[in-house]
Amino acid sequence: MRQIPREPTGISPRVDCVFRALLADPDHTDRLIAFLNAVLQRQAPLVAVELRNPVQPSEFIEDGHIVVDVLARDASGETFQVEMQSWNQAALKERMLYGWAALYRAQSERGRSYTLLRPVVSIWILDQNTLRNTSRFHHRFTLRDPRADIELTNHLELHVIELARWREHPDPATPPDLVGWMRFFSEAETWPDVPAEIDTPALESAMSVLTEFQLNTARNDLYRSRLDALSVQATIEAAMADAVAGREQALAAKEQALAAKEQALAAKEQERAAKEQERAAKEQALADKERALAKEAQALAREAQLRARLRAAGIDPDGE
Repeated sequence: MRQIPREPTGISPRVDCVFRALLADPDHTDRLIAFLNAVLQRQAPLVAVELRNPVQPSEFIEDGHIVVDVLARDASGETFQVEMQSWNQAALKERMLYGWAALYRAQSERGRSYTLLRPVVSIWILDQNTLRNTSRFHHRFTLRDPRADIELTNHLELHVIELARWREHPDPATPPDLVGWMRFFSEAETWPDVPAEIDTPALESAMSVLTEFQLNTARNDLYRSRLDALSVQATIEAAMADAVAGREQALAAKEQALAAKEQALAAKEQERAAKEQERAAKEQALADKERALAKEAQALAREAQLRARLRAAGIDPDGE
């Protein structure tokens, strides 16, 4: 095994080209198997997998597009997807589910029985937190009715591992082999060697990949170019996010101004309605007064007529 230099490699295992070299190397599937077993913690550990998209030599020669997914299949036909995500993207959770669905759907062929479909396990390692209202760094999502505690099928298994949350809340109950991988993905660029308390053959092998990227000129150049590309992409996405936030703030300000105008118009309308109601009340009062005067005038007229008739009949209405 290559001697690891006694200084930090400065190579992050979270960068796509390094991540692929770690877990998608057909000559070192032992690393992928160890990682999968650390995450899945099954009673019957995986002993062999076949890579469906092994790393290509061209990925270490020129700065092309890096396919980040690591896809493998075991002897039973179960599919395993491992994805490293450096930052939160829009609709990331929907993207996780869509990726699982695409892999599950890809098993189907025309006329093939559904009974031949096999489980698909997706593992997403996130450098930033995306789940809310949790202190756990590792979540396993399945198709289960929590009220009846009944599983619909074991064909969907989606793991979300948040490195930032691990750094914030390391769980002491975490299995030792998973602790090793969590620390590796979180800290390994600062290591001169694998710490003794988590040292395993798989992590020694993984550390040698970082050393190779440190010492091999072609791989180091690729790593630096990928860092630059990721930095540019992050800058673009941050600028887009700022632009979207700016537009949302401007829209919110416009909506607030519009709401203020509508409120002012409503107040004016309310004031106008109050004045109209006051005017109507005055008109009603005047009309009531006029009707009362009219009734009084009618009564006086009838009284005058009656008095005139009495006088015509020789009767003094005043009793004189």
